[in-house]
Amino acid sequence: TTGQWRTPVVLFEPLDTSNQSIIGFDMFTEPVRRAAIEKAMADDQQHASGVVQLGEGAGVAQTFTGFLVFVRLNVETAPEVINASRSSTAGFLYAAFRAQDLFQVALSHSPLLPVNVEVYDGKPEAGNLLFRSEAPPAERIGAKLLARRDIVVAGRPWTVLFRPTSAFEPPSSRAIPVMLGLFGLLLAGAIALVARYQERTYEAKSALHEATEKSLLEKDLILQEMKHRIKNSITRVLAIARQTASQATDVKEFSASFSARLQAMAASQDMLTRSRWQKADLGDLLRIELGQVFGKDLPEGVLSGPEVLLDETTTQALGLTFHELATNALKYGEAGNSVGALKVDWSIEWRGRERTLLLNWRETGQKNLEAPAKTGFGTKLIDVNVTRELHGTIARDYRDDGLKVEIRIPLTA
Repeated sequence: TTGQWRTPVVLFEPLDTSNQSIIGFDMFTEPVRRAAIEKAMADDQQHASGVVQLGEGAGVAQTFTGFLVFVRLNVETAPEVINASRSSTAGFLYAAFRAQDLFQVALSHSPLLPVNVEVYDGKPEAGNLLFRSEAPPAERIGAKLLARRDIVVAGRPWTVLFRPTSAFEPPSSRAIPVMLGLFGLLLAGAIALVARYQERTYEAKSALHEATEKSLLEKDLILQEMKHRIKNSITRVLAIARQTASQATDVKEFSASFSARLQAMAASQDMLTRSRWQKADLGDLLRIELGQVFGKDLPEGVLSGPEVLLDETTTQALGLTFHELATNALKYGEAGNSVGALKVDWSIEWRGRERTLLLNWRETGQKNLEAPAKTGFGTKLIDVNVTRELHGTIARDYRDDGLKVEIRIPLTA
């Protein structure tokens, strides 16, 4: 060689009988290898050669199409001489790649793609071919569906061409995915519509079930209320009879007074029934209920409070509540002997635009009232009317001198 540099191969791994002849081969004498070596001498980067026949010129029996990658060895490894000039080059490390083996290994990984691959060193020309797949491209669609990728390998430009093989299925019509999409939308809409109808059916069944349960509860409550009111009415009649008999001087006077009280009781009950279907005054409602128990002529000062109009629901609930309170006062309190022992007053509390009815029921006397050990139906009925029906509160205070009941109820506009 007449070249300026000598680059004989001094070490090769693995060294066996098939490649021993490569030792001593001067790579700088071959133009393609020399171009890569000169680039490697200029820096510390890896540089690939062009297409070479591995083993050619070295006396090897079989040659392979491939390429080599070179990187230089510096005289010193200190950082300040890493980018030194060519005079610092002590030699080169190189790796030889058989193109056929390299790309077959890369393309053999799953999934196996139905494509023909051609790899060129530089432009896609016959003399630059590095690798070509064994499966040829499909005749009809191979040229139409060509994909090209330009890449750089160790400073060397490569061109990779992809073409479908006969195993590749041509793309379907564009109308098919559109139709599938429309069908999917229609199916989703139908499913959503059916789901909505099912939801409405479930809601209707749930509402019907709740209404049925509520109706049964109300029916049971009404039946118990009727039984209780009949019992209380009989108790009232007996109490009226005893009071009338204790004050009457003869049978004629007793008959007249007792009949008048029974007629007043019936008239008051009729007024209460009519008041449930329209606005009713709180004071009138109290007079009717207390009049049924203690007689129409209530003493002055028993009731005191401003005019308060009640709607149908509040009228019904409070009517039952006053009925139970009055009956209990007649049975267990001092009011059974003297109605003057009973005082009922009420007022309206404002908080912004919200109104609250505050009603105080006071029973005074010599009887020492204690909280009952067992809650009867009347007490339960009062609590249900105030807390659940009217969303209010009720508090009972049993004192040595009587009973105080405080009721708070929100009023509608």
